Amino acid sequence: MSAKVTRAPSRVLVMRVPDWDRDDAAAFAPVLEALDLLTPYVEVLEPGLVAVPLRRGAGDEAAFCERLIDTVTGLVDHDCLTGIADGLFAAILASEEGRIVPLGGDAAFLARRDIADLRITGLIDAELCKTFRYLGIETLGAFVALPAAAVAERFGPGVRRAQRLAAGELARPLVPLQPAPELTVEAVPETPFATIEQAVLAARPLAERLTAVLDGRNVTCTRITVTARSATGLVRERTWQIDPSANAADLARRVRWQLEGWHLAVTGEEDDDAVVSLALAPGGLIGLVEAGRGLWDFKDPATIKAEAALRHAQSLLGPEAVRIAALTDGRGLHEREGTAAWEAEPKPPQPSGPWPGALTGPPPALVGENEDIEVLDAAGAPVRALARGDLSATPALVALGRKRFRIVAWAGPWPVVERWWNGARRYARLQIELADGRAALLVCENGQWKAVGWYD
Repeated sequence: MSAKVTRAPSRVLVMRVPDWDRDDAAAFAPVLEALDLLTPYVEVLEPGLVAVPLRRGAGDEAAFCERLIDTVTGLVDHDCLTGIADGLFAAILASEEGRIVPLGGDAAFLARRDIADLRITGLIDAELCKTFRYLGIETLGAFVALPAAAVAERFGPGVRRAQRLAAGELARPLVPLQPAPELTVEAVPETPFATIEQAVLAARPLAERLTAVLDGRNVTCTRITVTARSATGLVRERTWQIDPSANAADLARRVRWQLEGWHLAVTGEEDDDAVVSLALAPGGLIGLVEAGRGLWDFKDPATIKAEAALRHAQSLLGPEAVRIAALTDGRGLHEREGTAAWEAEPKPPQPSGPWPGALTGPPPALVGENEDIEVLDAAGAPVRALARGDLSATPALVALGRKRFRIVAWAGPWPVVERWWNGARRYARLQIELADGRAALLVCENGQWKAVGWYD
């Protein structure tokens, strides 16, 4: 029995400006203002990439694409491409080729595309694409041909959802249904926000209120509509696509982009039109399980209070004032000690390495004590690190103070020679595991062993 295909009641046009700087959201606002003259609804996927719904049979799709391209290229000094398909995923890929996919032709169009195209869905990463290529699956058509039950069992529901997207299924209408009034959150200050900075400052707690409301219903959203009303009666509204796993910081960042874009679009410079209300409305609601977040993604009250206190400190002192420990680049442990601005949902560090001679794998959890230590062989004689990169004997014991501990496993040594231009420094590193379950990173320099780090 074939899977049921859920079709959107409209076609989807995606317009992309290939060379647009994705971080330059404010400068993209004039383009959105121009698109508002051509269509009643524009969904911003990211700066430089937007989606527009088209009613089936409403007119010549190619002619509308030409009008849109002429409008955009008249505003920005960049090339513009459009693509049309039944579903959003196919339309995004079609926009790379400037192609109009025939009605009902999404599956055939997608089948020839490279498997790496699934990365734009956020459901499949580069490593999984490599795995598929190793298995001989080079195209989306080959991926769709895999048994659905086997894909879900082996890779999980997210990859199964990606398989349905690759088959041309799971199309969704771009125009969102109006959310229930109780899901919309709004900030109406006693004194209107006189500056963009004041409105942006209010966006973070507003975003936190929205995520709390959605979490209370075990749902999340795929779109967010930002509405701002000014003291002169001007109402501005824009809908952004967001990742279902987006947190309050991500939502607040979108609001900032939009406020800055509107601000510049009105006068080209800062104006004095105060904002009297700011509202966020979610769209495209889906369950937390479908979004891949699970039912137990919550924080305890103590964590929530601590994060609130840190955010308050940031609002007073600036976002860079509250800092946490973070890894940086380098070979030695002390070189890799750094700091980063605190975030409630920090992203994993992405060092630019690998550095020649740097330790691989996770670093020790406890560093900095540099305890003197003796490494001994089975007879109790000292073990030395030799210049050629080996040891004088097999390490069997370590002596910490008056206590001796048996070594059950060890790796290394790894000799390091650095700063040859300024008096070369030479040392060797050795990893050991002790009989009591502890593991340590040792360094031997000038004949003296030190424990420079302990692993969890």
